[in-house]
Amino acid sequence: MIFRTEAQKKDQALSWKRGDKAFFASGACHILVHVFLQEYPDREYRPYMILPNSGFRGGHVYAATEDTVFDYHGFSAKALFLEHYCRKMKRFFPGWTATIIELHDFMTPAFFEEFNYRAPSQYLADPLPRAKAFLQRKCFHHPHKLYPLS
Repeated sequence: MIFRTEAQKKDQALSWKRGDKAFFASGACHILVHVFLQEYPDREYRPYMILPNSGFRGGHVYAATEDTVFDYHGFSAKALFLEHYCRKMKRFFPGWTATIIELHDFMTPAFFEEFNYRAPSQYLADPLPRAKAFLQRKCFHHPHKLYPLS
């Protein structure tokens, strides 16, 4: 798990300077998923969110099919991804619970407002090219290769 510090949440420059993995793991996961879905529309992935229940943090946007998930890790088996994520969150935040929702109104003003995510224009610089470069550099375009969760 990678969490932003309070300083990183408040300071756009500090947040932007994080490495790509940290940037897309916490604070820009929705940007990476958005670019992934645009780059590979024929793969039948849909955007989902792990929405922590009241009083908890740890929301995360990912793309998924019935059995595979894509996020900053790359591609993971869906069951293993969800087990891994929930186990880690419960270790950091005892009693942590969440709901998984499919995002039908994704990357819209309503999405940004309802879930308190930044629009691409609200980052220090345009995060879309950064996400595209991250996808290309990490060779995440091979869905048959499942990456271990760390």
